[in-house]
Amino acid sequence: MAKVTVSIDAELAVEVMVLAGVKSPQDAVELAVRDFIARGHRTEAHGPQDHPHGGWKLSSE
Repeated sequence: MAKVTVSIDAELAVEVMVLAGVKSPQDAVELAVRDFIARGHRTEAHGPQDHPHGGWKLSSE
């Protein structure tokens, strides 16, 4: 599996770590991404207007 390096706000990583009960930022980010993907797949049948991240903007945009 290919690895990707990202930089995220440390407070976000810590919050996910606490909520998910994991001990590393790596596990926290991977869990959050997997959850996001699973939610997206569950809502695909509802159409783009119902997609959970339909109107979100990244902070870098």
